[in-house]
Amino acid sequence: MSTRSAPPVTGAPSAVGHPDEGLWVRRYRPVRDPELRLVCFPHAGGAATSFLALARGLKETVEVLAVQYPGRQDRRQEPFIPSVSGLVEQVLPELRRWDDRPLALFGHSMGATVAYEVARRLRATGPGAPVHLLVSGRRAPTVPRRDVAHLLDDEALIAEIAGLQGTDAAVLQDEELLRLALPAIRNDYRAAGTYQYVSGRALDCPVTVLTGDRDPNVPLEEARAWQELTVGPFALHTFPGGHFYLNDQIDEVCGTIARALTDGAPGQTEGGWAPAARTPARRASVVAAVDPVDTARRVLVSARSPDTRVTPFEGIADWLAERLGAGRFDVTRIPFEELRGWSFHPGTGNLHHASGRFFSVEGLHVRTDRMPERGWTQPIIVQPEVGLLGIVAREIDGVLHFLMQAKMEPGNVNILQVSPTVQATRSNFTGVHQGRDIRFLDLFLEPGRVRVLVDSVQSEQADWFLAKRNRNMIVELAPDDDIAIGEDFRWLTLGQIRRLLLRDNVVNMDARSILACLPTADADSTDDSAGASAGASPVHRSFFGSPTHARHTMAEVLTWFTGVRALRELVQNRVPLDSVTADGWYRTRHEIAHESGRHFRVIAAEVTASSREVPSWTQPLIEPQVPGLMALLVKPIDGVLHALVQARVDVGHLNVAELAPTVQCRPTEHTRPDGAPYPPYLGQVLSAPADSFRYDAVQSEEGGRFYHAQNRYAIVEVSPGFPEDVPDDFAWLTLAQLTTLLAHGNYLNIELRTLVACALTLP
Repeated sequence: MSTRSAPPVTGAPSAVGHPDEGLWVRRYRPVRDPELRLVCFPHAGGAATSFLALARGLKETVEVLAVQYPGRQDRRQEPFIPSVSGLVEQVLPELRRWDDRPLALFGHSMGATVAYEVARRLRATGPGAPVHLLVSGRRAPTVPRRDVAHLLDDEALIAEIAGLQGTDAAVLQDEELLRLALPAIRNDYRAAGTYQYVSGRALDCPVTVLTGDRDPNVPLEEARAWQELTVGPFALHTFPGGHFYLNDQIDEVCGTIARALTDGAPGQTEGGWAPAARTPARRASVVAAVDPVDTARRVLVSARSPDTRVTPFEGIADWLAERLGAGRFDVTRIPFEELRGWSFHPGTGNLHHASGRFFSVEGLHVRTDRMPERGWTQPIIVQPEVGLLGIVAREIDGVLHFLMQAKMEPGNVNILQVSPTVQATRSNFTGVHQGRDIRFLDLFLEPGRVRVLVDSVQSEQADWFLAKRNRNMIVELAPDDDIAIGEDFRWLTLGQIRRLLLRDNVVNMDARSILACLPTADADSTDDSAGASAGASPVHRSFFGSPTHARHTMAEVLTWFTGVRALRELVQNRVPLDSVTADGWYRTRHEIAHESGRHFRVIAAEVTASSREVPSWTQPLIEPQVPGLMALLVKPIDGVLHALVQARVDVGHLNVAELAPTVQCRPTEHTRPDGAPYPPYLGQVLSAPADSFRYDAVQSEEGGRFYHAQNRYAIVEVSPGFPEDVPDDFAWLTLAQLTTLLAHGNYLNIELRTLVACALTLP
């Protein structure tokens, strides 16, 4: 970053050669020699003057620059800019005139989205810009929601504005003032409502989120979702109040911002200004762009390689058996009082760790549009941190190989399973567990050495987790970049992993989740020899052909799914764990369970593990009462295999609904009083002839939190006459459409991701 003279300061000596603020930037309290500048972006319909109090309330080492959008106040005669991208394009050159000091960004409501996109553009120009992103009153960009306020008539739009309680009542009652303000408000609502997040490299600067605890537009989990957008430090602060909480809490807001900027303050270097030093676990990767179509072609080649010289398939079973016997791994049930570092909170009954990290077991009250009257309560795991699940890839003999680990988990049915290269919670890789360093973690967090093939944040089981997400990554080493792997790791082709997926409980859930995210669409477009001929199977066309060969276009799929999310209702409220007794849950020394004998238990376990980063520990685990059935109905349509998926609402979803298998249930718990199965299509699966099952195996779920959680996974091909017209919550999609959606987070649930991975085994 170049060093320039400071901008002129009204009422103070000015430096020479720097331009005035111009149209875009306002300085209400100029600072002679600031340590950094805080650039503030207003809410929809807002103006630079909304940051007057903030400019006056921060210490004099911070200079506040307030952005003034066109079409309001002294820029009223200028045309509006109707998109977030348009605002970003025009404000960026203005901000670069102020970069002789480190820049931090702050935005409220729509301004938070603008600030985030500005941060991404600044970060692309080089490290250290911005030094901090602070966002207020806005859900994370990764949380999709259909905003249509700009389509409302004037009366409805005024009601919308009034409901946010951020506009003076006198203005709302003054017709002339409203007539002047509404065009700007409607334009900005259009900009915010039509904004679409495009995934990309995470920020590496600190991100601080501020939100009102009664903001009708920003549930706490949607505010917390900002965490997935940075590998830097993250903090979330709540304040009493609604969407415009900061109007009544300005002193507290100023204090919070001042502390955040101090904690993440930049350090001075000889060459100018740079961000403060961060630990290696906080760094972002700097990687070359990767063509997803080329990656899909290489995925196809790897999937068609059933064996490899570096790890012959016939030796994999012996390798797993040897690793199982090489170390000690014991899991013993214990009463809750023998948990070390864990306890039940005396006021709420919540089961939590003394460090405040890892996870907690709390109560959740849930209400949906299908059960609107009262809803229900249940225990739930709350683990807000985003973990990292990563696989290292490398071309060997021209074929993409994946570095898989033989890893033991306390909840695994068979203790040891084939797992990703790295499986780590944020508490793990920031050292809260005080164990050994995690092997190969640096390849996912250090810059320069790898290419990123897969990078998306995906959900976990929404029955038992509240908005839990993990970052799923595949990074590729250069072919000549040889690394020492040790006895716990082996290089496998995707074809070998396909063969392992045919066996019960061999490939763990996290590996299935990551591998499902591999791009497959359009692989045929680059290599006719790969199978683009007319003789290609319906499965091949479904995975590796173009999504344009599907029954529905991607635009139609997204419109359908967005409509489901907009029309369905899911209201989640965390409540004390003690309160779930009202719905039949009870607690003893050894378990938390339901009096009906259904659902699941919470138990405690002591684990001794010689091969893990920590040799022994205790923890709670979720134990399902009965296995589940996850079934996907499939059918060739116009020569392309289509899968029937449902838009499913589960208690822990971050954004109302995710795409799920055709059937997802525990059959023994889902029958009518007359014994008939009642989830849609369950009867067809249970009565399907054996020869219609294209895939059928038992797979266990995440062994780090769940004890012996197993589900039957099945792919069932229906007859040609099976109806293509389906209920409103269901749709036929190709496998390429599903892998395309997996480039983004929170579209496919973990159960459907497992079935996508299992579908790779189909001939």
